[in-house]
Amino acid sequence: MVALNVARQEHLRFGSQVVFTYGPWGFLDYPLGVSTFNLVAAAVFGILTITATWLVFDGVLKRVLPEPWAAAATTLLVALASQVVTISSVLLVAAALAAMEFLGTPVAGRRWWLPASVSGCAAFLLQVKFSEGVILTGIAIACAVLAPAARLRRSAEAAGSYLLVTGCAWLAAGQSLAELPTWLRGATEVAQGYTEAMSLEGKPNVVGYLLIAAVIGISAAYLVAMARSRPDRRAVAGVVITVCLMLFLGFREGTGRHGPGHQHYFFLFALPAAAWFLPSARSVALRSAALVGTVLLSTVHWLPTEPQVALGQWGTMLQTVLDGQFRGTELARARTRAQRVYRLSPELKAAVEGVPVAVDPTEVTLPWAYGLEWNPAPAFQSYFAYTARLDRRNAQAITDGPADQAILRDATRAIDGRNILWDPPRYLLAELCGYRVAASDQHWMLLRKSSDRCSEAVTVSTERVEAGRPLTVPSAGPDQILVVSFTERAGSPAVRIGRVLDKSFHPLTVTAGTTRFRVPRGLADGPLLVRMPAAAGWPAAFGGATAYPSLTFSEAGTARFSVISLTG
Repeated sequence: MVALNVARQEHLRFGSQVVFTYGPWGFLDYPLGVSTFNLVAAAVFGILTITATWLVFDGVLKRVLPEPWAAAATTLLVALASQVVTISSVLLVAAALAAMEFLGTPVAGRRWWLPASVSGCAAFLLQVKFSEGVILTGIAIACAVLAPAARLRRSAEAAGSYLLVTGCAWLAAGQSLAELPTWLRGATEVAQGYTEAMSLEGKPNVVGYLLIAAVIGISAAYLVAMARSRPDRRAVAGVVITVCLMLFLGFREGTGRHGPGHQHYFFLFALPAAAWFLPSARSVALRSAALVGTVLLSTVHWLPTEPQVALGQWGTMLQTVLDGQFRGTELARARTRAQRVYRLSPELKAAVEGVPVAVDPTEVTLPWAYGLEWNPAPAFQSYFAYTARLDRRNAQAITDGPADQAILRDATRAIDGRNILWDPPRYLLAELCGYRVAASDQHWMLLRKSSDRCSEAVTVSTERVEAGRPLTVPSAGPDQILVVSFTERAGSPAVRIGRVLDKSFHPLTVTAGTTRFRVPRGLADGPLLVRMPAAAGWPAAFGGATAYPSLTFSEAGTARFSVISLTG
């Protein structure tokens, strides 16, 4: 959250300096008081999105309810469904329902400007949250290409709207158009690696999957009934594509890290299907129950926001925007609270003042809290460099960093049972080889850029790996780093099924000594650090004493051990 807000404030370049699935407008989902503009822009975006969502749902519901009742039902539905979710997700739901309305409405009642509007929303949403923008882009294409009439014109309008909004939004965010392809490639990498690297199953989870299966079954029944009753095959195809894309994203978002904090996204993204099919129901009561159930499941609690809570939130935001003294006081308090948590010593703070600083592995709030010059690697929190390409980009970024580049490493554990020295591996080796320890305490280690002290890697052995069978680690010299690269054989059935569904049911794990670590498959070829010599100069609290006697992989494959000699 802080990174997205500070990146806009500091005019960091998305693409070469920042890579993430949130783009230069991503702060609209998480506005913070570090910038008045961020708060105002997010408030305007939220108001417009909720207004559009209300109008779209009201247009659907008033076909089966008297107008006052439709307005009341819409208000309750939007109030429930928009709680504790990002505002970009609400915009996606509204735009998807608008696309279904366009495709499914008789020609005489169609609003022909909708494909261009949905396309413009998709282009902007791509720069807020990449995955949602991609899904809405697919929906916008279907909406234009499968229009019942003047398809060439609708497609041209949609394409023009998309290109216009893309360029204007990117430039309005202070970005260079030359950086756009680089950011798109990087965001695609992060999105592709997310599910395998970050999937978690919170248990009990059986009921969650049963409810998801029920919603998918109901949606499939709706689609089959529509296909049988409607002669317009193009409209049917467009609605099917929209529903399938929304349910796919919902499954990905809702079960990737499967638990109460994420699962409601599936039901939120199922709302357009549940709402749109309501007017065509033979049994309005039955399908109303399906809609109500989906709405209730999409929210983390079943009561609208209490009025005093809403007033308090709006009051705080308006006071922050309009009262500079109040804003300054609140920011000073936030900095003080953050500094109490980070406990950066006066000596280390003095050592990094006035020089570019990156912070590993995650605490990007630290530079803001201490007023430092933040100069991160593109994947600015190292754990989300999920793929080899992102890892290489991060490693290259700090290798090519300015001569006075500094890196602060936190003495902390990695997330999700991952290994802090493997997360990601090439980046860690770039730090070991191109940086030296300048100072450290029990909380932080300061690395400063230096000459490269590492030789080329030399293979010492290649071993066949059997799943679950320990592998003895070969020895290495006192000034040698020992690393391993793992190549997996054909994945297990659970792995193959998960790849089809874009979900990891069976994460790769490596037991190093007696500790088991999760390893993203995209990083398994490492090279993963197995032994760090004392000559590296890293304190034990930061991994300097690492020497694993054995490795046990959860999958079969091949392990290649190599040594890298420290030359200085």
